[in-house]
Amino acid sequence: MKFSTMIIICVVLIIAVVGILSIMPGKATDVPWYAKQDKSTLEAYTFAFESSEDLNGVNCYCGCMQHQHDGRLHSRGLLDCFTKPDGSFDRHASQCDMCINDALQVKQMTLDGKSKAEIKAAIDAKYR
Repeated sequence: MKFSTMIIICVVLIIAVVGILSIMPGKATDVPWYAKQDKSTLEAYTFAFESSEDLNGVNCYCGCMQHQHDGRLHSRGLLDCFTKPDGSFDRHASQCDMCINDALQVKQMTLDGKSKAEIKAAIDAKYR
């Protein structure tokens, strides 16, 4: 086999491997570009992806639970600010400091061992 033929085969194999890897499910840090605009946004989106149940049911106070945007009303609380019901990412939180800050508060309280009820009460009290 000629050297040039071997190089072509290697290039084709590399392209095939890269193609296969690009369609495989990603890691938790494989968030959309808009979630990578700064450290806090990336941390909040990663938390939402990895710990969706921690955000599910925690009220959001930026208005997305009262007014539709992108054709839907958020019914799962903060979780809906980061992900759509089908599991794909939602861009909303990347444009809302309140959603980012509240998600990071939920993350910290979860790490501190607070219960879901305590977390919900703290977020609700913050906006009374």
